[in-house]
Amino acid sequence: MDSLPVSIIIPNYNGEQILAANLTSVTEAARRYPGAVEIIVVDDASGDNSVLMIAEQFPEIRVVTHDVNKGFAEAVHSGVTSSRHPIIILLNSDVRPERQFIAPLIRWFGRPDTFAVSPLICDPRGKPQRVSWNIGKIIRGEIRNQNWELDQSLSLVRGGTPLRSLYASGGSAAIRKEMFLQLGGFLSIYKPFYYEDRDLGTRAWQHGWQTYFEPQSMVNHDHLGTINRFFATRKIKIIQKRNRLYYLWLHLSTRKLFFSHIPWIFFRLLTRLLKMDLIYIAALSRALLRLGEIVRLRREFAGQGDIKALEKIIEDIAS
Repeated sequence: MDSLPVSIIIPNYNGEQILAANLTSVTEAARRYPGAVEIIVVDDASGDNSVLMIAEQFPEIRVVTHDVNKGFAEAVHSGVTSSRHPIIILLNSDVRPERQFIAPLIRWFGRPDTFAVSPLICDPRGKPQRVSWNIGKIIRGEIRNQNWELDQSLSLVRGGTPLRSLYASGGSAAIRKEMFLQLGGFLSIYKPFYYEDRDLGTRAWQHGWQTYFEPQSMVNHDHLGTINRFFATRKIKIIQKRNRLYYLWLHLSTRKLFFSHIPWIFFRLLTRLLKMDLIYIAALSRALLRLGEIVRLRREFAGQGDIKALEKIIEDIAS
């Protein structure tokens, strides 16, 4: 399993300068891996010279192009459809992997129930990011992520304890392609960005497929990607809060929704009104506009069998 063929998929939109710096690390990591690796950049109708730069400097990389901008999820889907290998690794254009990051991730796919594996994600200063290992609990109708220490995680892994995680970040995740396709990939309701990876990991858990954290694989995330460069801060915050509501409404149990989450929505709405926090109000209003679609999706998920609620999945991960 240490040499399963791998397809690395990198969505790109006007990321010429970022890609030029990071693709060298990606190609070096591919050379260090003992198995076959293909690298696919999906160019989402960039207006810069991204495609030309790749052709000139990285001819070994395959480029898939969109005629019009379709967003992160569709770029990933195009890459997955074009890929040749059973394991896909998603990397944001502003992620720089360490040379030996692939093999530790791939070892987990010897387990038949492995859906995804997350590497250790560090900021440009080398500080581990909490999103690497997603563990938490439900408090006041919301997920509260728990803190963890790198030394603790490394000690557990070396002692043979699997580190189960709710999801792997879409900016740096190894995923079993067959399962990704069976789940239908990312849901369009989360467009243009945020929470689609969390939702995908949750739906995988509902099918009994697990996500693991592998701290012996490392990538560096510069946070210079498309979202922060091309969207206003206020819009980003509204979309993030709106999509968090979508996610909770889709996956919390009916009991948890009505007796915890919804009462706290009214409390939060009141406090935001008093503080004139228009961002939360805008996010809630926009989420309510698609409530019918959320209800339809909940019914669709319920029809797939004995689907665990989000709070139960989180309890199982922590146990």
